[in-house]
Amino acid sequence: GDLDAVETLANSGLDVYAHNVETVERLQKFVRDPRAGYKQSLSTLEHAKKVKTNRTERPLYTKTSLMLGLGETDEEVIQTMKDLR
Repeated sequence: GDLDAVETLANSGLDVYAHNVETVERLQKFVRDPRAGYKQSLSTLEHAKKVKTNRTERPLYTKTSLMLGLGETDEEVIQTMKDLR
């Protein structure tokens, strides 16, 4: 959630910004710390790409991880992938 910290990291020279979504939106409350959330994670990843200030260097890549086998449906996994896109 600290977008200033996200900006600092995104502009620090790193090649890949990693932040885990962990699971589909419906299962977040069962898997994650209540201080984190699905929309917050999506926002963090989006903000990292948006604030990359030096566009003459290599682009900033973002990555995330998603645990499967927690009771999610195929449709929920597909929607998560769309949300991440």
